[in-house]
Amino acid sequence: MKKEDVIEKFASKRPEALGIYGYGSGVFKQASFCDRKEIPQTDLIFIVEDLKSWHLENMQLSNQDYSLMGRIHFNFCGIQKLKGMNNITYLSNILDDGIYFKYGVIEIGDYLRGLNTWDNIFVAGRFHKPVLEVKSNEEIKEAIDYNRRCALIIACLFSDEITSTFEIYRRISSLSYAGDARMRFAENPNKVFNIVNGSFDEFVLTYPLEEDFITVLDEGNIFINHQVLLDKLIELPVELLNFLIETDTDFTSLDVVRINIGIFLLMKNRKESKAQIFEGLMTNGIARSVPYALAKVKKRFGK
Repeated sequence: MKKEDVIEKFASKRPEALGIYGYGSGVFKQASFCDRKEIPQTDLIFIVEDLKSWHLENMQLSNQDYSLMGRIHFNFCGIQKLKGMNNITYLSNILDDGIYFKYGVIEIGDYLRGLNTWDNIFVAGRFHKPVLEVKSNEEIKEAIDYNRRCALIIACLFSDEITSTFEIYRRISSLSYAGDARMRFAENPNKVFNIVNGSFDEFVLTYPLEEDFITVLDEGNIFINHQVLLDKLIELPVELLNFLIETDTDFTSLDVVRINIGIFLLMKNRKESKAQIFEGLMTNGIARSVPYALAKVKKRFGK
């Protein structure tokens, strides 16, 4: 069965969503899984109208998705506490028809604001990389396109003048991992390389590199015009632009721009990833969170 069909079957047992996307190693190949027998968890994001109402309805349809702690959390917490810092709730280790799923649920308003402004980049970072569209609409697609263009601009700003397409895709993938607290303990340190190496063709389709600041030199190599890129800083998300202005960034200096964008990404990723660790415990409970964390550690050390 095609991966899209598997996801659609899983989603059909749960409340209606405006958008459904698959991502990660359970949807796209990663190099680390090429020679391994285990099947990675399938990661999904559901974009919905109302987060709490969706979960309350889902508890009637698919109560097995929730731990005891999770049922208490979703029934009695206010909406802001449910959303947490990253505006998304995750349920993991959901066994359905012999396949394990992890899925995040986010309201459409929070999703669009995150991708269009980068007030929060936890979800935006997942959409820098290739995703499998199962259900969507034009507003969601436009936000994804803008989010990706911004990721491409920043990846090129950080790259050498002469570089490779692989390096551009590697830098795009790494934007959401810089400063991520989980990379220190649980995630495979080669994760970014594995993502690009295993799904290079998907990156080519997602980022064809047909921009006025990119010149293709020969197969696999490109020239980046940093001067043209500096003129495009005004196109970046408003939260990042505000940070650059507040830090008195010299928009004509490539080195200064690189440093301050790097600081912005490090601070955002570190803060948001730490918050997600705690929030995952609240939605999944200890019994589900510990096996999930151990599986991450196992992947990190290749055991």
